[in-house]
Amino acid sequence: MKLIRGKSVYFMGDNLLEISIARFLVRCGMTVPEIGIPYMDKRYQAAELALLEKTCHEMNAPLPKIIEKPDNYNQLQRIKENQPDLVITGMANANPLEARGINTKWSVEFTFAQIHGFTNTRDILELVTRPLRRNNNLKDLGWDKLVRDEAKV
Repeated sequence: MKLIRGKSVYFMGDNLLEISIARFLVRCGMTVPEIGIPYMDKRYQAAELALLEKTCHEMNAPLPKIIEKPDNYNQLQRIKENQPDLVITGMANANPLEARGINTKWSVEFTFAQIHGFTNTRDILELVTRPLRRNNNLKDLGWDKLVRDEAKV
């Protein structure tokens, strides 16, 4: 947990699981500046939105800005400004963000992973921490600069 406590995660929006995953990660000590979500029907997501708000209050964390049908260009500008520790995004944006030194995780992996229910929280944490651990290992080896330089070619 200390690997993610105090870190920020940004959701670009791709799979409709963003609010639930964001709430869980806030509970784990992360901050979520923004949640992009492709579609939100408040009739069905009202309870989840209320739980997100309650969790942020209990964890003394800021309530994320929620943007439905986000514009990728504007999102990328905000990511560049905020420099989050992790961006959960679709595959199309992952490599360009990685080339700019921003850790990413493909949102589709959450769609197909068996993360439903309390018994699978470890799987969510594994998905979230994998890119952070990978890049920490690259830094320890001194390869992080080499990887970024190669991506720019």
